[in-house]
This record gives sequence, C-alpha cells and structure tokens, in this order.
Amino acid sequence: MNQDSTQKTNRSALYTLMTVWFFWSFVAASNGILIPLFKEKFVLSQTQAQLVDFAFYAAYFIGSVLYLVFCKLMNTDILNKIGYKNGIIYGLLISAVGTLFFYPAAEIKSYELLLGGLFVVGLGFSLQQTATQPFMIALGPEETGAQRINLGGAVNNLGGTIGPALVSYAIFGSISSDAAAAAGIEDVKIPYLILGALFLGMALFFKMSKLPRITNDDEVKVNNSVIGVPIALFGFGVIVAFIFGIETAILAIFGIMAIILVGYLIYTVIGLSKPAVSNQARESVFAYPQAILGMLAIFVYVGVEVTIGSNLGEYLKETEGLGSSEISKYISLFWGSMMIGRWTASIGVFDMKTSTKKILEFVVPFVAFAIVLLVNVLYSGDVTDLLPYAGCVLVMIFAYKASQEKPVKLLLIFTVLGAIMTLIGIMTTGKVALFALISGGLFCSILWPSIFSLGTAGLGKYTNQGASLLIMMILGGAILPVVQGKLADTMGIQTSYILAMGCFIYLFIFGIVTQKVLRKQGIDFDKEVANKSLKGGH
Repeated sequence: MNQDSTQKTNRSALYTLMTVWFFWSFVAASNGILIPLFKEKFVLSQTQAQLVDFAFYAAYFIGSVLYLVFCKLMNTDILNKIGYKNGIIYGLLISAVGTLFFYPAAEIKSYELLLGGLFVVGLGFSLQQTATQPFMIALGPEETGAQRINLGGAVNNLGGTIGPALVSYAIFGSISSDAAAAAGIEDVKIPYLILGALFLGMALFFKMSKLPRITNDDEVKVNNSVIGVPIALFGFGVIVAFIFGIETAILAIFGIMAIILVGYLIYTVIGLSKPAVSNQARESVFAYPQAILGMLAIFVYVGVEVTIGSNLGEYLKETEGLGSSEISKYISLFWGSMMIGRWTASIGVFDMKTSTKKILEFVVPFVAFAIVLLVNVLYSGDVTDLLPYAGCVLVMIFAYKASQEKPVKLLLIFTVLGAIMTLIGIMTTGKVALFALISGGLFCSILWPSIFSLGTAGLGKYTNQGASLLIMMILGGAILPVVQGKLADTMGIQTSYILAMGCFIYLFIFGIVTQKVLRKQGIDFDKEVANKSLKGGH
C-alpha cells in the first residue's frame, strides 16, 4: 500500500472512530438535566444529587480495573488479543444493557437502580474509550495524536451540546416551570431506551466497518502493582462506605488523591535532578513518571470539567431562580463551549493554506457558537441573553492562536485562563459571573488530548495499559462533583467553585513538570509540532 492510499485509509478510519465520541458527551452532559430533576423528585441534598455523576464516572474506574484484572488472569493484553475494533463493539453492547435499567427503575421510582443503569452505561464507555483513543493516536504520527483526538472531541461535544436540550425536551416537553412540576421520574425511561437502541445500531455499524486491525504486538504482561494499587483504592473505598457511608468514602478517597497529587509532584521534581533511566529498562508502566502524572492530571481534569457543569444547575437555581426545565440552555452552552474549543483545535488536522487556516480559526468557533444557539432556539426560543458570551469565545480564539498548537504551551495558557475566569465567577455576580463560570468549558475543551498524549508518550509496549490507567482516572468526574456538592452544602454554591480554580492551577503545574520529564527522556512534543509546521505540514 503506497503512502497516499495509506493516508486515505487512515483518514477514513479516523472518521469512523469519531462517530462513537458523540454518545460519550451526549450522556455525560445530559446528567446535568437529571441531577436537578432527581434532587427535586427524590428530595436530595446537593451532595446526594451528585451521586448521579459518581455512579457514571466511577464506572470508568471500575471498568479499567476489570480490564487490567482480566489482562492479568489471561496473561496477555486483551485489546491486543481481540483488537481495538472489537473492544469498541463490546463496549457499545455493555452500554446498551445499561439503558435497560431505566425502565424498571423509573417504574418503581428507585434512585439506586437509576444510578445502577448509569453505572453500566459508564462501564461500556470505559471499554470504548480504552480502545478508541490509542487507536486514533496509532493512525498517524504520535506527536500529532492530540490533533486527531481533538477532532474526535469536536464530535464528542456536539453530542454534549445537543444532549441537554434533547433530553430536557424528551423529559419535560417544555421549559415552563409548570412542565418541571408535572414531570415525573417515569418520564426518563423512554428517552434512555431509545438511547440503548442507538448503541445497538452503532455496534452493528462498527461490526460492518472496514477499520484496519491495529494492535500493539509487543509481548507485555500486567505488573502486580498495576492492578494492586487501584484494587487497594477500591477496597478502601468499599470498606469506608460500608462503615461510614458512601459520602464519607468519597471524601476520604478525595483526601488520599490530594495527598498523592502533591506528594508525587514533589517526588518527580526532586527526581528530575537524577540521571535519566532508559525507557527500555523500565519493567512496568508505573516506572514511567509521565504515566503517573498523566493519571493524576486526568483525575483533576475530568473532575473540573464535570463539576463545573454538574453544579451549574444548582448555581442557576440559587442565583437566577430558575426551575429544572429552564436551565438546559445554560448547561448546553457549557458543553457547547467544549465543542467550540475542540472544533477550533481540529482545524489543525486538515492540510490547508496558512491564510485559509487563519481565517477558519476565527470563523469555525463562531460557527460552533451559532450551532449552540440554534440548538437552543429550537427548544427554548429565546437565546438573546447568551449573545454576550461571544466575548468569551473571542478570548479563547486568541488564546488558541497564542498556543501555536503546541500541546504543552496550549495546556499552560488555557489552565491559566481557566483559573482566572473561575475566580471572576466566584468574585462577581449576575451574567458576568455566570458566563465566567461557563467559560470553564472553553478552557477545558482541548486539555484532554494534551494530557492524554503527554501521559502516554514514550510508553511503547505499555501504551495500552497506560491508556487504561488514564481512562481509569476519569474517576475524578465521580469524586470532585460530590466534593463540590459538599462544599456547596456548607459554604454556598458560588463559593464552592474555588475547587475548580484549584484544579486549573494544578493542571498548570502538571504541564510544566511533565514537559521536563519527557524532555529528559528525549521527547519534546512542542518541538515536534513546531518542526512539522516549519516543514509545511499545515
């Protein structure tokens, strides 16, 4: 196969893989509609309501642990055995089973069974993501893997933009406060059964697709520590939950993770002064500092992304006096902000003239913003109050241009802006505060591919395990929203966003330290991207 045809095949495979990304954010963003609904109908505290996100995102952790355990028991890497394509198919089937829980759960009005359904859906997503993201990185040069993941992320957050509006309409049928009062738990069962049918359709689509069989063919075994550490964390959580309750267990896990975050960061900084160890001499994925740093960063990143959006409904209720059926356009705007950023970043995947690219870097974000507005016009009718948010979009555009598409530089610029905007959201009131907090979506939007690429860089035969461990740390999306919910119950919802600001600050530090770790191993993503640009790659 010649180079042109290979590129054509890989491009086709890339577009096929992008389709599955839509559902990940569709469901995740729709949780923002379920949380205030369940809080109202089941009479929950904000901490208890955030168990919706806990159930969904904890599944990523459990799913990744199960993946590693089966790899250990079978003495091989499962994805290398079945292939990335089959991994995606099996993940879709698991998620389809999860949606079946919603019917009986809604009939008997069981909060616990509804959480169980979300958990099983999340288990399927865990396997899908573990297979999909290394697959996308493998479709081209490693140093541009972040750009391909951004392209998938662009589709991902189209789902996040449509999800809240569509699910809200399916449940409430109207944005009036009367509609929210009339809605019942039983109204969630049909929308999620339809979602299950779509999962089955996607599984069939992937079965029939002609994706290349890509695996990491190096022989690799799962080190005992790779499964021992997460199992120990899981066991600790179960014991604490059994004795003191699940809320205490979640807070305890957060405390442990906070200690590890700071402790390992300090340990890594000290280790930078020691002689470099050859990557060939490393006998476990945990022997790579970038893998552990990447895990911790994914924990924080997913946590901040989810907690901003999931607590937004309560923020709108307390500060704007809105009902459950009236908040969807703001939640949609938050997840739409993720789409705006990722559509902007995905421009770099396509070969085009420099002049065309510069124009599109301004046009594409506002096209994405217009789509967000259009989606919400179709549901709520009036979106004129969202128009001033264009100023936040403009700030993001200039930030992206300043990053020069370099993963580390982008990470540093966007995390600084995320921290500043969150601080503004805490210190001000009205639409200024609201838009400042929502803009966290803009500055979270393209952090994932930078973190994921940095965390798996140079792992070689341990890449699949590294990817699974990073996916495992989506656990942050389960833990941090509950922690913020607890803060909101004690100090108020607006002040509780100080947690999000702290997360952005940590991610900034992660970018600096991990860049130094990789340079010590002879890997420099920003330099590779710069060289590619100089050679006329775009």
